[in-house]
Amino acid sequence: MLSSAWATSTRATGSGRWSTSGASAPADRFLRTIGFRRAAESAWKSLSPCARELVEAYVRGINSFLFSSSARPVEFRILRCTPAPFDPVDSLVWAKLMAWDLARNARDEIRRARFVAAVGEKRAAELLPPVPEEPTILEEGEWKPGAGNRKLASGNRFPPRFPMPDDRFPFPVWERLDAAFERAGARDPDDPGPGSNSWVLAGSRTVSGKPILANDPHLALRAPSVWYVARLVAPGFSVAGATLPGLPGVVIGHNDRIAWALTSLEPDVEDLFIEKLDPADPSRYRWREEWKRFETRRETIRVRGGSDAVVLVRSSVHGPVVSDVLEGASTLGRAVALRWTALDDSDRTAEAIEGIDRAPGWDEFVSAVRLFRAPPQNFLYADVAGHIGYTASGAIPIRPRADGLLPASGAGEDDWRGYVPFEELPRALDPARGFLVAANNRVVPGRAADRIAGDWQEPYRARRITQRILAEGKLGVSDVRSIQLDRVSLQAEELLPLLLDTMPADAPSRDALARLSAWNREFAPESAAAAIYAAWYGELARMPEDELGSVPAGVVRSRFLIRALASDSDWCDDVRTPAREACADFRSATLARAVSFLRGRLGHDPARWRWDRLHHARFPHGVFEAVAGLRGIFSLEAGQGGDASTVNVGAYRLDGSFRMTDGPSYRQIVDLADPGAAVFIHPTGQSGNVFDRRYRDLLPLWRRGEYLPFVAPPRKTLVLRPK
Repeated sequence: MLSSAWATSTRATGSGRWSTSGASAPADRFLRTIGFRRAAESAWKSLSPCARELVEAYVRGINSFLFSSSARPVEFRILRCTPAPFDPVDSLVWAKLMAWDLARNARDEIRRARFVAAVGEKRAAELLPPVPEEPTILEEGEWKPGAGNRKLASGNRFPPRFPMPDDRFPFPVWERLDAAFERAGARDPDDPGPGSNSWVLAGSRTVSGKPILANDPHLALRAPSVWYVARLVAPGFSVAGATLPGLPGVVIGHNDRIAWALTSLEPDVEDLFIEKLDPADPSRYRWREEWKRFETRRETIRVRGGSDAVVLVRSSVHGPVVSDVLEGASTLGRAVALRWTALDDSDRTAEAIEGIDRAPGWDEFVSAVRLFRAPPQNFLYADVAGHIGYTASGAIPIRPRADGLLPASGAGEDDWRGYVPFEELPRALDPARGFLVAANNRVVPGRAADRIAGDWQEPYRARRITQRILAEGKLGVSDVRSIQLDRVSLQAEELLPLLLDTMPADAPSRDALARLSAWNREFAPESAAAAIYAAWYGELARMPEDELGSVPAGVVRSRFLIRALASDSDWCDDVRTPAREACADFRSATLARAVSFLRGRLGHDPARWRWDRLHHARFPHGVFEAVAGLRGIFSLEAGQGGDASTVNVGAYRLDGSFRMTDGPSYRQIVDLADPGAAVFIHPTGQSGNVFDRRYRDLLPLWRRGEYLPFVAPPRKTLVLRPK
């Protein structure tokens, strides 16, 4: 309950009301411009009466605690603020913020636009090569985009093109707009990115003879935990799993008949449209060969200790004009509007969660998933009858010509043409091979996947999970647990052969190469070789910095590095020096820098180097991480293994900090032979009270790869009786 109470800070973020708590007005202005709360209000109207009743009951419970208990979270006291009553729309704001956290397409478009401006279209495409065609979630023949799937099958051809609209903005404008997105909490392209693992095994592949389903969603690490694990039992109803404080229902979990798992579908759900303004009247923009007037609304931001700020928000047919938050926006001659699926009027995602929780079988499950709009997800399914399945979900835009990788013209030719109908999204029940793996990899073979997204995450996790499943024979829960905790890097397996013949510049580099030659490619916490590889990779990832100049490279993909090193590419040359450096020179120099860094950070004795001394999972508190005197109390940290390519993921920033920003925010394993014996773990703890031991008591278990049972003897029982 304390976690739910502190979730009120999240609704302040989504509603653009942080200035009343002493935070910055510029972030509030951007959030109000986007209109999270307005979108949540529209979503509330689209819910069924039954779904509204459930949310209202949940909200009454939160408010009962907030205003009757003396145990309010200490954050409110430190901030010297009294929480306002929670309302039903606040719950839906939470869902919108989760969709915002998983959608980073707008910032990716800005980054690509800056790449094109810095190095041209051809070299920008080299920086962002397409992912391999395999592995896919559904294989050839398991789902066919036939006559009923024309809209999905008619996707654009790839590799991606980089067309910029004729009315492109000056380069510095994109830099400033990117900073505005960052202030509003949009995910940074420098972050490795959220991801998730899930897989389901048919009974033919398990020891128990029934399906086993596993899931570990990878989200930004936070304190308190983003999840609250609950088991809800009522007459005729029993469900257990991970809930999001502030939103009723179990998002990932199982009931007595079925179990389900979620991973991000990785869809492109945001586009930036460049609107051409009327030189004689900047309140109008050009759309479909005519001048159209912007819609406007006024937003008042109340600032504690200061004057209220009144913001005029403009919207085009595409969405809110986000460039208006920039200084001097009225002099630009253009405007940038954000089109985002989560801002649409109709959104019944909250209703979908309730339906999934109650579903007794596949048909009812699919009917509920149909309502799940944002963020689009991969759903894996298993039931006690022995069935396994997959379905995609969510609003997937249909783009008539643009590929969604760069800002598009707002003139009308690139407007979305609706959404792919749910019936045409990929789906399969009981595939013959007896298993399915969804780890943010391509969904289906061929062009149909390109209509969902123009970019996907590296396929290493999906490959490794598949590799382990095919190698193990029949699997039990302990085997599935071993796969969830696997830290072998197939990225290192692919890249390292291109590095091992490097000419060492000195004795420490020679010793490092010897350790890498003997390395088993496992990012174990105690591994010195893993630390060497990661430090070297960080230096290799600086390859395009000289060409890009002041433009951040973001997450440099390993497939770019592998292609460049294998072909002795010009990317290895430092254009800032008169001599031409070959890739052999680049490898030698970067290894020497990496080893020098490690000697400075971990000492001169490589035998004492450990990956977890360098690589720490950081769980920042949402507010007090920025306060030096409180950071050590509210934020948590622990040394950790893994990297962005391992199943037991340990994604970290490539800025030299090696800070693990994203990771397994929750793990569950359900054997449908006995759903009641399902196990789980999530980091930090169940409590939102920093002075409660349960605020952090699960962190050591999570780090060691241990699990807890959902069903255990209760310490306390709370019985709710209607008045």
